[in-house]
Amino acid sequence: MRWRELCRLLFSLPAALALAIVVYLPGEAGVLLRRAYYRWRFKACGENLRVLPGVHITGHRLIEVGDDVTIRENAIINTSVPPADEQRELRWVGARGRIDRGVVRIGSHSRIAFGALILGYGGVIIGEKCGIGPGAILLSETFHHSGSDRSRIYKYSQGAAAEEQCVAQGTVELQDGAGIASHALVLPGALIGRDAWVSPNSVVRPGGNVPAMAVVKGDPAVPVFRRGLAE
Repeated sequence: MRWRELCRLLFSLPAALALAIVVYLPGEAGVLLRRAYYRWRFKACGENLRVLPGVHITGHRLIEVGDDVTIRENAIINTSVPPADEQRELRWVGARGRIDRGVVRIGSHSRIAFGALILGYGGVIIGEKCGIGPGAILLSETFHHSGSDRSRIYKYSQGAAAEEQCVAQGTVELQDGAGIASHALVLPGALIGRDAWVSPNSVVRPGGNVPAMAVVKGDPAVPVFRRGLAE
């Protein structure tokens, strides 16, 4: 190891170890420690937040959480604001203006299950009493295979030059009472209506609109019945 790298390691190690304790400390002590930590770090944080061990969160100052929210083990919430000198080509999907880009808002009494992923670059709104199932994925940004330059082969890699990347962004919104079942995928610009459910392994395509009270299934997800009516 080079001396410069060794110095960087020694300098960064205390903060990294402290963060590891915050993220992985088990039991009620860990819950209380994380509650205090995220109350300090988040843009807004309600009462009785429960974050279980192994949860990884970035973009803390863009995250707003209501009361009685639980985020289970190994979930990931990743967000940031776009750089001022953004050079990637951007395609906006779905309705604009529902929330600022990068903001992730989780309503009161909602639950984020084991291993769920929320990517908030385009903005994510999760209403009250919503559920995100194990392994479910909410993407407000994805790579897009084509851009304005039809002669260019766009790359599916952040390692590519910025001008070789085209991304689709769009606010993902779950209205109050909506549910996303295990391993479902919700893509940019999607709107999941009030008390609607997305079935396991289903895909809500970019800009998709799931009607209120509907249960949807498949790829693309389509209504299979409406809640409150005979199945």
